[in-house]
Amino acid sequence: MNSQRRKKRGMPENHPLFSSVCGDAEASLFFCTFFRGSPCFAGSLELSECTYSGEEQKQQAKEKDFCISRQTSQSESYFPTKYYHGITMYFDPDFFTEANSNVDNLFNLNLSQLSEIYFEKKDTYIAEASSEMGKILENLWQLYETPSPFHMKLCVLELLHLLLDAGNVVQEKTLTFYTSIQVEIAKKAEQILTADLKQHIPMKQIAQQFGVSETSLKNYFRGVYGKNVSDYLRDLRMSMAEKLLTETTLSISEIAAQIGYTKQGKFAEVFRQQFQMNPLEYRRSKKLKNI
Repeated sequence: MNSQRRKKRGMPENHPLFSSVCGDAEASLFFCTFFRGSPCFAGSLELSECTYSGEEQKQQAKEKDFCISRQTSQSESYFPTKYYHGITMYFDPDFFTEANSNVDNLFNLNLSQLSEIYFEKKDTYIAEASSEMGKILENLWQLYETPSPFHMKLCVLELLHLLLDAGNVVQEKTLTFYTSIQVEIAKKAEQILTADLKQHIPMKQIAQQFGVSETSLKNYFRGVYGKNVSDYLRDLRMSMAEKLLTETTLSISEIAAQIGYTKQGKFAEVFRQQFQMNPLEYRRSKKLKNI
């Protein structure tokens, strides 16, 4: 079993737990993902499902959700925002039982029961994390700051115990599914909108390019990225502003212009709503921390 935490773009932090992730590269891995909240992005995870007719559909896990899937993450998972704030665990039930029989016997953990509990009708289960599960996963998240293999293992055992308790199963969320074409349209729209943040391209114009209505395009976008277009772009612009304030010497007006604000006052107002201080105060606070 392996656990990884990812809180920014780039490679995740990996921690091996117990003995190996799996015994066979071709094995059917289960993975469990939990999404935390964050000031700008929580991110989302896209998972593929095949209908009985063979058509591929997509579903997304969002902030404060957890999902369990028996699809291998290498071929089936995709992060539309290129960012997620959460924890993912991978494990092979058969190999886990074989390699960690003492743990299995001591704690009475039969991981093969996950299939019976969560995968009766399909290969992916998504629900909002209960308060008890949230506490366990928050503790696990905090342990990445000061890693303690012993306490991390305890948290994972507690999580598995909770997942295997059929009486504590959280009701699955009712999700909207999108076809592969609808998801691809949303992704292409996102690329157009974010290619140059100085530009403000109307959604109606983009919708016409793809031959869909503006309302449909907005629905696809919200389904894939978990936010409406205006919120998504605002958060992206604020994330970029934070980066420019910290890593460059550009003036506030130059940063505002670079991310699409023609009025510095409006930029400062939105920034203050996001970070509880104006851009100049934010830059100064970051410099003080680095002294």
